[in-house]
Amino acid sequence: DVMFGGTETVASAIEWVMAELMKSPEDQKRVQQELAEVVGLERRVEESDIDKLTFLKCALKETLRMHPPIPLLLHETSEDAEVAGYFIPKQTRVMINAYAIGRDKNSWEDPDAFKPSRFLKPGVPDFKGNHFEFIPFGSGR
Repeated sequence: DVMFGGTETVASAIEWVMAELMKSPEDQKRVQQELAEVVGLERRVEESDIDKLTFLKCALKETLRMHPPIPLLLHETSEDAEVAGYFIPKQTRVMINAYAIGRDKNSWEDPDAFKPSRFLKPGVPDFKGNHFEFIPFGSGR
């Protein structure tokens, strides 16, 4: 099940990024140019290329923001908590809507638009650290 789950989420992400890039010719061209410049046309992408493929990574992050592989995340509270005035007892199962978080107008400018370049700006939420505006794979334990 774990192997299938991992490959299914990767396949889904690839389908979504391809679909979004087809609808956005300028971004598609930018990804193509970056790949041609960094990798060239004669070889495959290697691990050492990944850090240099900045815009491709932005396109993938934007796709994960708009189309999280797991749109509803299940968590359980480890202690009593209060969230937005609501008491949540210890060991309560809580569903987190990652899809809605990725399209929240309070966190994202023009949240329904595919804009990979938003991830080039400094201070934009990332899935590393404590940015809960962008949690395509969940957060915490």
